[in-house]
Amino acid sequence: MSKTTPFKKIAEEWKKDPEYRQEYENLKSEFEVARELIHARAHLTHTQVAKRMGTTQSVIARLESGAKSVNLRTLKKYAMATDSHLHIKLSSH
Repeated sequence: MSKTTPFKKIAEEWKKDPEYRQEYENLKSEFEVARELIHARAHLTHTQVAKRMGTTQSVIARLESGAKSVNLRTLKKYAMATDSHLHIKLSSH
């Protein structure tokens, strides 16, 4: 049996709010990109990726936060820095 953390309990309450659900859906793509970036860098630190990309650790942290949209050029550089391949997929609902 899994233990419910205070955050999970709050998140479950938020999910009952229609406005919250709508906003979450609006940001779903950004969360998916952030999750993929974090997964790709699993064996590297922010600093290592930043050095390979010629940027700073704080830029990598912001990219992975999902708070800001990332452009295709940056995604390509991130993929190269993490020895990953970039694949883009569009799907219908």
